[in-house]
Amino acid sequence: MLQRIWKRLKRWRCIPLGPISLVFKIEHSQPVTRNAPLRLKHAALKQKRWFSSIAAQTGKERSNPSAVANLVHQHGRELALVVGVGPGFGHALARRLAREGMAVIMAARNAHRLDALSAEIESEGGIALAYGCDATSEASVCDLFAKVESLHGVPDLVVYSLQSFGPGAAVDVDLSAFEEGWKKNCLGSFLVARQAARSMLSREQGTIVLTGSTSSLLGRAGHLNLAVGKFGQRALAQVLARELWPKGIHVAHLVIDADINEGTLRSDGGPQSDPDHISETVVALHRQPRSAWSSEIDIRPWNENFWQHC
Repeated sequence: MLQRIWKRLKRWRCIPLGPISLVFKIEHSQPVTRNAPLRLKHAALKQKRWFSSIAAQTGKERSNPSAVANLVHQHGRELALVVGVGPGFGHALARRLAREGMAVIMAARNAHRLDALSAEIESEGGIALAYGCDATSEASVCDLFAKVESLHGVPDLVVYSLQSFGPGAAVDVDLSAFEEGWKKNCLGSFLVARQAARSMLSREQGTIVLTGSTSSLLGRAGHLNLAVGKFGQRALAQVLARELWPKGIHVAHLVIDADINEGTLRSDGGPQSDPDHISETVVALHRQPRSAWSSEIDIRPWNENFWQHC
C-alpha cells in the first residue's frame, strides 16, 4: 500500500487546487551503500561459483580471476553494467540482460535495495551483483569501475539510466535544484560514459547506452531541470559516438518518449511503455552489427502522441 502511494505521489508532482496548483517534489535522503569487505567478499564468492560453472562447462580450470574473465568472453559470456537501477525500467533491464546470458552488475546509491532482485535473478539461473555508487561523484564512479574490472572484467555493455526531474518555472527554480538536475542527468552520464570508454578501449569493443527522455529534444515549459541536463547528455552521446565508433565502441542515445509503467497505471488513463519492451530495445542496440549501428533511437507506445506524453 505504502509503495503504491509513494509511486503515485512521485507521479502526480502537481495537484490542482481550484485556480491554483500545488507543485511538489518528494524525495528521501539516501546515503551511498559502502562496498565494505563483507559485501565484496560475498560478490567474490558468487563470482567464484560462476567461474567454476564456466570452467566445468568448458572443461578448463583457471585460478586467475582475470584469466577466467577472458575465458568468459571467449565463450560468448558477456558482462553488463547498469548504473541507476530503480523500479520499473532498471529492474526489467537487469532481468532481461540476465536472460540474455550476461552477468549483470547493478549500481545504485542504495545497493541493499537491489539484493532481492539479485537473488531473484540467481534463482532463475542468472548472475547479478549490486554495488553502491554515487554516479555524480568522480571518485565513486572510478571506484565502481575499478572493482568491476578487478573482480569481473571489462564490461561489454554499460547503460546509464539515472534521471532526475523537479518541475517548476525557470524564474522559480533555485540554484540547488538546478544543480541537482544537471548533475544526475548530465554530469553522471559523462562520468560513467568516460570511465566505460576508458575501460573498453583496452579491448576495442563494447556498447555504451545513455537513456534520455522527451526532454532530451524539447525544452518544455516547467521542465528546465530535466531539459538542460538531458540536452547535455544527448550532446555527450553525439561527441562520444564520433570519437569512439572508429575505435570499435558503440555509443547510442536512447530517447524514451513515454511514461514508463512501474506497476501503477496513470491516473488519466494515458498510454505507458512496458519496461520489458524498452529493455528489448537496449539488447537490440547492443546486438547491432558494426556495419549498421544506430547513434540514436526514440521509442514510445503505439498510441502515444509524439513528444507530448507529459
